[in-house]
Amino acid sequence: MRRLLSCALVVTLASVVVAAQKVTTPEGLDAAMKKIAPAQAATNKAIQAGAWADAKTQVAIVKQALLDTEAFWAATKKADAIAMLKDSVAKVTAVEQALNAPTPDQQAVLAAFKQVGATCAGCHKQYREQDANQQYRIKAGSI
Repeated sequence: MRRLLSCALVVTLASVVVAAQKVTTPEGLDAAMKKIAPAQAATNKAIQAGAWADAKTQVAIVKQALLDTEAFWAATKKADAIAMLKDSVAKVTAVEQALNAPTPDQQAVLAAFKQVGATCAGCHKQYREQDANQQYRIKAGSI
């Protein structure tokens, strides 16, 4: 039993360290951004199903991935990207608040969730482009 608890503690601490890692390179930014699309798809599915706990989990992934990129944008001194990031985080926070209502209103949650997508689109227009495989990457010359 003691060994099991020790292993659980190590896994938990490792998860916290990994989750708290901040992005400082273009490759790190790309990796963080690639966490968002699947989490957004899963969030949408969970909202549609009224699976509020699942939606909360996925929204937390989106928010953490966004927060992890702040150091990158600060290092590149892209004030507009930092503003878009802060707007995105604020929109994700609004989704969290809608999900944390005693009885979440599906339409309100969906409306808040659509706003997140709009902020993503603005940043993608400025800083991201798709390659031949339709995968996003940093737009050449944008940073």
